[in-house]
Amino acid sequence: MLKLLQTSRCWLLALLCPALVQAFPMHKVTVPLGHPANGSILHLPEQRQLWVSGFSQYERWLTQVDLSSYQTRSIAVPEQAQYFSQAKLAGQDAEQLVLLTLDGILQLEQRDGQFSWRQLLRTESIFRVIDPVRLRERNFSLDLGSGLSDFLIPDFQAYHLFRQQADGSFRHYALPVSARIQTWNNNRADYSGRRFYPLDANLDGLTDLLFVQEGKLQIFLQQSDGSFNTEPWLPGWPVTLSTEQQADQRSDAGRSYSGQNISSLEEVRDLDGDGIPDLVVRIEQIADALERSARFQVYFGRQIEAGLSFPAQFDTEIKVDSVPTEVVIADFNGDGRADFYIPTTKIGVGTIVRVLLRGSANLDVDFYLLADNRRYPAKANFRQQAKIDVSISNLRFDMPLFELVDLRGDGRKHLVLGEAGNELRFFAPDARGLFNRNSDRVQFILPRDASRVRVFDLTGDGKSDLVLPYDSLDAEGQRNQLILLFSANGDAGL
Repeated sequence: MLKLLQTSRCWLLALLCPALVQAFPMHKVTVPLGHPANGSILHLPEQRQLWVSGFSQYERWLTQVDLSSYQTRSIAVPEQAQYFSQAKLAGQDAEQLVLLTLDGILQLEQRDGQFSWRQLLRTESIFRVIDPVRLRERNFSLDLGSGLSDFLIPDFQAYHLFRQQADGSFRHYALPVSARIQTWNNNRADYSGRRFYPLDANLDGLTDLLFVQEGKLQIFLQQSDGSFNTEPWLPGWPVTLSTEQQADQRSDAGRSYSGQNISSLEEVRDLDGDGIPDLVVRIEQIADALERSARFQVYFGRQIEAGLSFPAQFDTEIKVDSVPTEVVIADFNGDGRADFYIPTTKIGVGTIVRVLLRGSANLDVDFYLLADNRRYPAKANFRQQAKIDVSISNLRFDMPLFELVDLRGDGRKHLVLGEAGNELRFFAPDARGLFNRNSDRVQFILPRDASRVRVFDLTGDGKSDLVLPYDSLDAEGQRNQLILLFSANGDAGL
């Protein structure tokens, strides 16, 4: 049932801090949901919609937010649904909402104001049993070059690739890529699908699929008719990766932590803007169970007569003195080259004492920019510190709000940082040091778990907007809602 939102639209910073209105004019819209926004948020820009999932111990929700009217509508979640995503389907002008279920993929159809689910295809997957108290987004659709979405579904002994045809039918290819398994005790075994990397591996203009199995790069090549080889090609690139046995760091693995190095494929993408894929290899160096460091070695791709090639030695590298909590690779300053943002926290005696005494841990976020000479610096171009709130009694840690947003639409990012749960800090871009050291501050009640905050272009104007989700554990008056912060039209004060 459609319900009119209690929409509060205002000039956010003019209302909360008039002195900063010329610096950051933004609109605020509050969207009540009726359930916690503790799942995932999916943006369908062509339909001007957000889809928000939520769950409790006993119920799952999926809600549509209309970005034209700010009305919401909840739909019934099929019992067998496990993940949702978006897909461009034949005969449809805009991307559609799709569900991965126990036996296949469903498409959401809307006719005469009514929602219904249509079976797109049937497939087995690694997800043979439903988690009845979770509903999240998962990336199981991709475009391999036709302009329509294809589906890639992990199973225990293969990845099921479904290539969409112009008439809406699908061609199936079983790629022999096994699931990863870890057994933890007599009763527990964890299965997971391997990560896949789309790339043009032989530079023939067609997108192929790369997987890593037992430390080896395996590539499934796309043919000129759109079909895929189901036998992997081993490219023989001089990149050394650890096997799963070498990377096993559990305490029952029968060996010491000390002195181990683990090499894994971190990313495959064009970093320097020359149109050729590059490789990023992550090497984790382990001194003991607590003391670890990491390196990121970059191999720039070369085009030779036989296709894509990589050098025997890495071209440039980044070193960090602890283990990153995540790695983000994107163009932060609009120069067409990919940069690194690496948050780290040192796990040692000092950190443990700080958590016990203050309920927080320090987070260092380092930014490394790719220079004109295709080198990353030995020392970070910019470092920003933040805090992780830790609740030992609730076995919970809450990440700070830390986002890069393009408020101008020119490709140069502002850094937005949340502090103390009630303040937003805006660091403007700066040509000399990436961001200004001084920030503008605005009082604003933030979500408890800011790791779920998302950045989208909600209006299609090329500027970043923020979506802040609040769940049932947030402050009274903020619970079970979204707050949308829109970059205002015009460049006044930016």
